[in-house]
Amino acid sequence: MAVIKDVAKLAGVSTATVSRIINGKGEASPETIKKVMQIVEELNFRPSSVAKSLSKRKSNLIALLVPNLDNPFFSELVKAIQISANKKGYQIYLCNSEDNREKVEYYLESMADNYVMGAIINSLFVTEEDLEKLESRGIATITIDRAQFSHPYSALAVDHVNGSYLATKHLIEAGKCKKLAFLSGPESEKSSQDRYQGYLKAISELDASHIVKLSGEFDIESGYQACLDYLSQGLTIDGIVSSNDAMAIGVIRACEDMGIRIPTDIKLIGYDNINFGKYSVPRLSTINQFKRKSGDLIINELESVSVHGKAPQKYEVTPEIVIRETSI
Repeated sequence: MAVIKDVAKLAGVSTATVSRIINGKGEASPETIKKVMQIVEELNFRPSSVAKSLSKRKSNLIALLVPNLDNPFFSELVKAIQISANKKGYQIYLCNSEDNREKVEYYLESMADNYVMGAIINSLFVTEEDLEKLESRGIATITIDRAQFSHPYSALAVDHVNGSYLATKHLIEAGKCKKLAFLSGPESEKSSQDRYQGYLKAISELDASHIVKLSGEFDIESGYQACLDYLSQGLTIDGIVSSNDAMAIGVIRACEDMGIRIPTDIKLIGYDNINFGKYSVPRLSTINQFKRKSGDLIINELESVSVHGKAPQKYEVTPEIVIRETSI
């Protein structure tokens, strides 16, 4: 495979001259330009993406910062965004922060070092100051879901209050639930707080009682343990609204272990619409928070700002209910 030194040697010029010519910067005589381009064609020389990045201070990489990959929702989100990026010729630079500020700082610096054209941020540990720093380095940003919506840059937010309201309303009206429990994610997360507010809103408007708020960590194990600990004290509820699907899967297992039937004894609804929910036993009712085209929207917004220089836009997604077997 030919490299830039081969082109320069045959053309009798420096590698810097070759680089300027193939990047369209001229700064050589027409004869030299013609000679270099002819050799480039003969050798089938193609500049590497790294070389292009160094010359343009921008690559075809898009950084995607997520809190973890243990939650199936995030791995599915990564896949959806990657598909949308690849369709437009971009590659994803995946940054798994594990919700650790030190790792967040490392990845933020690494984004600049790799000349990414844009950054998709899903993290509670990224501040507005971090976004400002990335933007000042020419890296367009878009925050999704977990980050605050008040900054001046591109953002996609989900109306979690309404999503949880729909979930709770469904259990009360279609599931005929009267005594409900709410299984919360981490209290510090705004999405947890919003989903709890939506739950309370439905409880207050409709003929039902809030019995208990259980605490989880947005993973299967915490959902299993929280449900097991509570139900072992005696069955006092007929419905559970879970803040995400992973914890709801844990609830299904806990109820199975205790001989409690879903949906006969307790009705259940999750939140996220992960693929596994379609195959759980019974199949999990849930809230779909990201529509199918959200990946395209995110990539198009980054490209609009980074490549075309358009003003940042903000988007809000309205969740939709997905009714399966655990709630009816």
